[in-house]
Amino acid sequence: MKRKKGRYQHNDKKAVNRKYMSYEDVPIQDYEDTEPVPKNLTKKFLKVFLILFLAVVALLAVMNIEYLTPENISHWFQYDLLGKSEGNGYPVNLSGTNINTNNFDLMDGVPVYCSDTSVVVLNSNGGEYQNNQHAFANPTLKTTSGYSIIYNIGATGYKIIDKKNTIYSASADKNIFSADICSKGVYAILTQGDDYLAKLTVYRSDNLEKYTYSFADYYVNNISLNKDGSRAVVSGVSAKNGGFISVIYVLDFSQNSYLQKYEIDNTYIYEICYLDNGNAIAVGENAAYYININDSKKSDISYNKQTLTSYTLDRSSGLLLSLSTNPDGRECNVSRINPDGNIDFNLNTGTKVLSLDYCDDKIAVLTPSGIKIYDNSGKIISTSEVPSDTRKICFINSDSMYILGKSEVSKADIKYK
Repeated sequence: MKRKKGRYQHNDKKAVNRKYMSYEDVPIQDYEDTEPVPKNLTKKFLKVFLILFLAVVALLAVMNIEYLTPENISHWFQYDLLGKSEGNGYPVNLSGTNINTNNFDLMDGVPVYCSDTSVVVLNSNGGEYQNNQHAFANPTLKTTSGYSIIYNIGATGYKIIDKKNTIYSASADKNIFSADICSKGVYAILTQGDDYLAKLTVYRSDNLEKYTYSFADYYVNNISLNKDGSRAVVSGVSAKNGGFISVIYVLDFSQNSYLQKYEIDNTYIYEICYLDNGNAIAVGENAAYYININDSKKSDISYNKQTLTSYTLDRSSGLLLSLSTNPDGRECNVSRINPDGNIDFNLNTGTKVLSLDYCDDKIAVLTPSGIKIYDNSGKIISTSEVPSDTRKICFINSDSMYILGKSEVSKADIKYK
C-alpha cells in the first residue's frame, strides 16, 4: 500500500467526506447544541406538573376539610405567609370594647377571651394564636383543657375552637340557653324545644349527633359535661305556687331517662359543674349544693344569710366562694369546698373580694387594694399591687398569673414572703 506523508492513502480519501469528527477538530463556538427544546414537550411537562400539583392540593384539602374555615385561612395568611409577630410580651391590649369576666379563661395554660367583637387566644409571649371576629350579640365562652365553645345566648350561632384553630362553626335549630364542651371534644347545647320547654343535644367530637333529651317541666339554663362526655349535670328553674323552684338533673347518655333529679325551693342556681372525681357542685343564690352522684345524695352548704360576691368553679379543685356580711360586698369571708364536698378553707379577708383563684394549695384573692395570696392555714404569703381597673385573676401556675383589666391583659410573677 502506498503512503502519503503521515497517513495511509485509503484513510485520506474518507477524511474528506466524513460526517463525524473529534471535538479537537471543531471550533469551540460550534460545541453548543443549537437545537431548541420542542414546544410540545415543554407543554406536556407543564401539564403533568400542574395535574400532580392540583392532585396534591386536593388530597390535602380533603384530609383537612374541617380546618379550611375562613378564620383558619385568615390565620395562615397573617401568620404563616405574612409572618405576623408572635408577640412582644405583656401587657396586651384587648380586642373589642367589652369583656364579661366569665368570658376570660385559660385554655392549655394561655389566655382565651371573647369580647363583644372577637374571639382571641394569646400565647405566652403576648402574641395571638388566633383573633377572629364574630357577630354574636350575647357571646358566652365555656372552656376546658383543650377546647372552647363560644355560643350566642338567645340566638342560634356557636363555634368551637382549640388553641390555634376554629374547628367548627354552625347554627342550632333553636335559640341557645347554654352549652358546654369536655376535654374529649364532645359538646352539648341546650336550646328551646319544639313541643317542650327545652331540649338538650349532645354531639360527638366529629359533630355528629350523639344524644337528645327534652325537658317538659323546667327551663334548663346550665349544663356541665363530665370529663369523657358520657354524662352531664343540668340545672333549670320553673314557677311553683307563686314562687319558683330550681332543679338539678343528672343525665347518662346511655339511658333514655334521667339518672337523678333534685328539686330545690325558692332559690336560683347560677352555675353547675361536673367535677373530675364524678360528683358535682352547684352555686345557688342562697346556698351551694354538692351532689354525690355515686351515692345519689345532695348536701346543702348554706351561706348563713351572707351575700355571694364572687366564686370560682373548677373541675379538679372544687368551689371557691366569697361571702359578704354586708349587702354592699364589704368584709368578705372566703371558703373552699373541695371535690369531696368538704369545706377545707375558711378565712375573713376584712375587705371586698373581686375575684378568686386556686392553685397548689394557694388561694389568690383580688381586692380593691391589690392581690393577696394565702396558704391553706389562712396566712398571707404574698401581696402585690395591681391597676385599679383589674377585674379578674387566673393562676398559670403557683408562681405566675394572668390579670384581666378593663383594656388589657397582663402577666405577673408572684413573689412570696
